[in-house]
This record gives sequence, C-alpha cells and structure tokens, in this order.
Amino acid sequence: MLIYLFVETEINGNFHSQEGAEPREGELCEARCETLSVKPNLVQIDDSGIGSPVGGAAIGALDMGTGLFKYKLVGVEYFQDGFKKEYQDVVVRIVGELFAEMGVSKEEYRVEICSGHIFDHVRSWMDGEGFEWKTAKILDPLQGLIENAFSDYLVSVGVPERIRSIEVGRDQFMYLFNWVKHDPDNRVKYCKTNGNKWKTKWSLKLYEKPRVVKK
Repeated sequence: MLIYLFVETEINGNFHSQEGAEPREGELCEARCETLSVKPNLVQIDDSGIGSPVGGAAIGALDMGTGLFKYKLVGVEYFQDGFKKEYQDVVVRIVGELFAEMGVSKEEYRVEICSGHIFDHVRSWMDGEGFEWKTAKILDPLQGLIENAFSDYLVSVGVPERIRSIEVGRDQFMYLFNWVKHDPDNRVKYCKTNGNKWKTKWSLKLYEKPRVVKK
C-alpha cells in the first residue's frame, strides 16, 4: 500500500550513532557540530494497535522528503498463547523490510522512532547496523496514516466503520471490547489474549450478562 504526501519538517535534537568515540572535553564543540550535520534524508517510524484488544499491530515508515508511506502488520497470533515478546523480533524484520523496499540506507537517512516498547529491539538493531536515530514524539502526518492503516485492518475483520471516528485510547478500547463481547465465540480469535489483564479481567467479562436493576 502506497500513500504519497508532500510535507516539510523542521528537525531538532541529536541522533544516536555508532560511528566515532565519545568526544573529549576539548573536542566538544567540534563533536556537537558534527552531530548537527545530520544526513540529508529523514524517515520516521511509528506503530498503532499495540494498546488495542483486537488485532496485532501496524508498523509504518514515512519518508519525510518524498512522502512515501508503507506499513506492515504484526499478526495477532504473536499476542496470544504460545508467544511472549517474540513480536519485538518480528518488528525488527518488518522495519528492515520497509527500509529495503523504500530505499532507506544508513548512508543517506537518519531515523526518528516512536518511544514505544514495541521498538526496543529495533533500536538495538539500528545501532548494530550503524543508523543514526533518535526517539521522537511522532505526530501527523505519520501518526494519522498509521492509525488509519490499523483501522483498515479492524474493519477488514468486521469491526464497524465507526471505529475510525473513535479516538485511540480508553474509548476505542471499550468499543472494541464490547464488539468482541457481542459475539465472543467468533471474535475472540482476533484478540490479544496472552496478557495478564486479559486473563484475569477482560476474559472474565466476555460472558457476563448485563445486571438487571430491580425497581
């Protein structure tokens, strides 16, 4: 899936790099100037869906110069029994694939990446590969693009289109949980079920009947 946007962005802050040693005090100014002389192109990485009870997660990358956006999905099976945090290695593979497909190289690109724990292994991978990167608060356009991508997945498994208008957070979580609760036998297969909260709280609520208030 390709979506083309044309955007401008102002970049501030320093980037992680494996090249070079820690500067001595007398070299601080020179080192700072080298740090600010960042590579000409910028790619941002973000995710959506990790906090959703339904579905796995969407991982997306946006080339801020060309507007090229691509994403891939982490399957919900990685958030079900039989798996723990293997999804973090899947995310590394996905980011590597996205970079290859988009022509993102360590020689030409610096990377801004969301702070979420889903990217913990990606940060180590980028260090090993020699990418310059920093953690950043990802806003639009990428935030909106990746949230829409995850909404596309939700709609594809039967969630009503209304999900697109519900803000990510508690309201969206409860809407999705109630969607599953309406037909748990057929819909729980789309849920993240290996977490402690699911096992000790939400799974118990799936088959609860509404309380009748006596008058």
